[in-house]
Amino acid sequence: MNRAYRPRLLLVLVAFSSLIACASGGGSLDDLPVQEYVGHYRAAAGGSWFTPCGASADAAPMWVTYTEVSVAQCDAFLSAPGTDPGDPVFVLWRAAVTTGGEVGPAGPGAPALLVREILEMRPATEGDCP
Repeated sequence: MNRAYRPRLLLVLVAFSSLIACASGGGSLDDLPVQEYVGHYRAAAGGSWFTPCGASADAAPMWVTYTEVSVAQCDAFLSAPGTDPGDPVFVLWRAAVTTGGEVGPAGPGAPALLVREILEMRPATEGDCP
């Protein structure tokens, strides 16, 4: 096989397997109910993580995936002067939760957040969560 076609073939196979995985789940991620979530977000080398206000100290953070308008909203915030992408951030956003392993590194059963829209995003401060 020509080496120039290997990356394209791999991309096609990954895309196809993703479509099959979504189709076999019986629904679309777009169909998940969306609600507001408030808490703290941290971007790290291993991914983006969210801990909702009121979560217990031993609760695992949720994997974060940005979709729709939230992609540009997050990029604008993180690229603003004086913003350090590794610092904790207070967020209020509209998102859907998935536990089927469709997104995120933890697999089935682990919650992942699909952020649709960012309503507020700012550096974290004490007293953010009531």
